[in-house]
Amino acid sequence: MLLITHLTAFFSARSFVCAPLARYRTRPAARTAVLLCLLGLGLVIGLPAHAHEIRPAYLKLTQLSADDAASMRADEELTDSNNSVFFEASLRQPQIDGRFLGLDLATNCAAQLTSASLSGEALIEVSLLTCNDEPLKKIEILGLDRTMIDALVSITRLDGSESNHLITAQETSLDLSSDSAALPAYLLVGFEHLVLGYDHILFVLMLLYLVSKPRQILWVVSSFTLAHSLTLALSALDVMIVAQRPIEAAIAASIVLLAYETLTDRQSLSHRFPALVAFSFGLIHGLGFAGALSEIGLPEGSRLGALLLFNIGIEIGQIAIVVGVLIALRALPLRRLPLPTQTWLRSLPAVAIGGVASYWFIERALSIVLPLIS
Repeated sequence: MLLITHLTAFFSARSFVCAPLARYRTRPAARTAVLLCLLGLGLVIGLPAHAHEIRPAYLKLTQLSADDAASMRADEELTDSNNSVFFEASLRQPQIDGRFLGLDLATNCAAQLTSASLSGEALIEVSLLTCNDEPLKKIEILGLDRTMIDALVSITRLDGSESNHLITAQETSLDLSSDSAALPAYLLVGFEHLVLGYDHILFVLMLLYLVSKPRQILWVVSSFTLAHSLTLALSALDVMIVAQRPIEAAIAASIVLLAYETLTDRQSLSHRFPALVAFSFGLIHGLGFAGALSEIGLPEGSRLGALLLFNIGIEIGQIAIVVGVLIALRALPLRRLPLPTQTWLRSLPAVAIGGVASYWFIERALSIVLPLIS
C-alpha cells in the first residue's frame, strides 16, 4: 500500500502542478513565496511518514475505595496498610506509523498490571496503584523522551475533585507535591495540537496566499476560527459524531484545492470570497480537532472549561504561526528580485504543499477504500 500511495502521489502531484504552472501569469508579492517555499519544501522532505496527526498519550488516574481495589486484583502479592490509597491507572498510548510507542508508567506507589487492550489505533493498559507509605507524589512516563508527543494526566479523587496536568517529552515526570504554577493542561494540548498538526498549518499558510491586506487576513483567519470552533464544540460535546478517516481525507483535499487555486490566475470562488471558503473548510477542520480531543476526553466536572482552554490553545498556536510568518516576510528584502523570479518563488511553495497534501489525500482515501474491497 505504501508503494502504491508513493507512486500515485508522484504522478498525481506532477499533473497537479504542471498544468497550472503552464498558464500562471500573475505577479504577486514574492516575500510570501520565499518563506512558504522553505516551509513547503521542508515538509516535502520530512513529513510524508507523518501524514496523520500526532496525538497525545493519556493517563487517567481514578482513586478507588478499598473494596473496588480488591476487586481489581489478580492476586494478593501486594500488601496493604490501614492507610493505603488506591488508584486505577489507565494509560492510553497512540499508534504512530503502525507502531506503539512502548511507554510505561512509573510512580512512587506499587503497581500491578490488570489488563491491556486495543481501542482503535491506541493501546490501553490498566494498572492498580497501591500507595502504602506515602501518598501519590511522582508520576513518570518512561519512554516519552523518545517521542514527539506529550501525555495528558487527569486525576480524579474520591471526593470528586479533579486536576489535569501535562507531561512533556522534555520533562517526563510530574511532581504532585510541588506548588509551582503551571499553564492549564488543556490549553497546552490545544496549542501543541495546532503546532504539530501539519495539515492544519499548511491550510492556514495556503489561506495567506489568497489575501494580502491586514484587514483581509484578519477577516479570513477569524472566519476559519469561528467555523472550526463551532464544529469542535458540537463534536466534543457529542452533539455531532463523525467518523475520523473521511474527515482526515477531506482536510487533505481542502489543502489540495487551495494549492490548485493559488496556482491558477482565474478569479474563482476562493479568490473572490476567501472568508467564505475559510469558513466552509473550517467546519471540516474543527471535526479534525475534535478527533484529537476525543482521544483524551473531557473531564466530567469541567467539560466546558476544558473545551474552552483547548480551543484557546488552538487559537494561540494559529495566531503565533500567522504572526510569525508575517514578521518573517516583512524582514526579507526581496523586492530587488526580477518579477519572473518572484513569480516562480511564489509558485514553488504551493507546488510543494500541494504535492504533500495530494500524498496525504491518496493515503487517507486508500485507507478507507482498501478495507472495503479486500
